[in-house]
Amino acid sequence: MKLRHVRAVAVFVGVVVALTGARHSSGGGCDSNSNSSSSSSGSGGNYGGSTHYDDDDDYDTGSSSGGGADTSEGPSAEDTGDVKIEECEYDAARGLVARVRATNSSATTTYSYTFTVTFKDSSGTVLDTATSGILTVDAGATETTDVVARKSATGGTCELSNAMRMSDSY
Repeated sequence: MKLRHVRAVAVFVGVVVALTGARHSSGGGCDSNSNSSSSSSGSGGNYGGSTHYDDDDDYDTGSSSGGGADTSEGPSAEDTGDVKIEECEYDAARGLVARVRATNSSATTTYSYTFTVTFKDSSGTVLDTATSGILTVDAGATETTDVVARKSATGGTCELSNAMRMSDSY
């Protein structure tokens, strides 16, 4: 290879490294603290052990340790008794279906709800677990949604867990 080719390759590699931020990499996609079970949500942040590095670009919304929103900026979730399973039935067209009802117990605040439904067959074996939600339930109002098991069964039970509500006014 001629010297001019070597120089061209070196310049190209330098440009690629500068543009991709590879100079910040700790290698291998793992962060330096060996905590591969950590996770976070939002833009930027630590996802499954890899670390996002901020290159101080003008469009970045976070800090040099990962970016993203401050937890005080969004709604906080709280446990609730506002969510109940209204019906758990076998439907020939859809299979095992849970009709879930959210009745907003607040007189002033609109809430959105998340919950988990566990479907079990008649012998008690877990068929499916589904996380779902009911969004924007006005104060004092009631909304419903159907959650369908992905595995087919002609009968069984539906159990509700992890019911949370988040204020829509933050």
